Amino acid sequence: MRNFTTDTTSFSKLVGEIKKKDVFQKKSIQKLLNQYGDEYLEFAESVVIRMLKAVDRGDCFEYLADTYLWYTKLLRIEEMYYAKEGKYRYDNYEEVYEKVYSRDDYMFDYVVGLGLSQPLWANHYRIFRFFLDEFVPMIHQGKTGAEIGVGHGLFHSEAMLGAPELNTYLLDVSKTSLAMTQKMIKASGIDPKRATPVNVDVQKDIPIEDGSLDVLLLGELIEHIQDGENVMTTLSKKLKPGGHCYFSTAANAPAEDHILLFKTPDEIRRFVNKCGWNIIKEKMFTLNNMSIDYATENLKNINYCAVIQPA
Repeated sequence: MRNFTTDTTSFSKLVGEIKKKDVFQKKSIQKLLNQYGDEYLEFAESVVIRMLKAVDRGDCFEYLADTYLWYTKLLRIEEMYYAKEGKYRYDNYEEVYEKVYSRDDYMFDYVVGLGLSQPLWANHYRIFRFFLDEFVPMIHQGKTGAEIGVGHGLFHSEAMLGAPELNTYLLDVSKTSLAMTQKMIKASGIDPKRATPVNVDVQKDIPIEDGSLDVLLLGELIEHIQDGENVMTTLSKKLKPGGHCYFSTAANAPAEDHILLFKTPDEIRRFVNKCGWNIIKEKMFTLNNMSIDYATENLKNINYCAVIQPA
């Protein structure tokens, strides 16, 4: 085990800041550090270094720690609401847009906090490993791709690193997310000219030609959309024959910008199939490694990720 008392890596400095500020997170992160080895630490270091470049602030480690803790607090508030009410707080996209996506400074902090959860939450790290180990090798020869709802840009950057000839479109309703993803692409050592940003609400328009994509990323998108079935069905027409799509969502996963609620893995599978997709590979993860059956029966968070193709 690495000594995070004397370690001078960027990740260890961030962990040190978080541990000073939050006892609960100190215990949670230490459990994670005890569970994973060098591969995890290399990934975590890479994420923090790229995030530092993307945010470009003088108080970087303290800012990253504060923003991560702020983000986790937001989720705890929504978890309490869901436990009490049995539903997500919002079911109307316009409300969510006004609350989150239209607020540039707020959205910037939001995507930074979410990005840092990739190495700091065990379930999010395992999702990223599925993406890296299962999906990215499938798209190595891809030429044209797109991501809908780009967020912090880490997944998009890894797809571009894994497919060196891939040129992509970035579609997002948030100009802040588009700017962050472009910074993350550059911070990952990728020519930013390979990615074209498109500021659009995909519930109104998806400016991608049918049958034009080798690669499509739909990570943590569909739960943010009010008319998810229509969007997902339309997107099934965008891939070329043999193209691959990465899809992820979650059951019982309250957040202030989540609208579409799934309560079981079977609901997710039925949704995907109904929208014109076949599931090629899938993985599910829970908090604290509880069984999928227990999480389903007790409405606990289940993270779902898959490789899918048009039916």
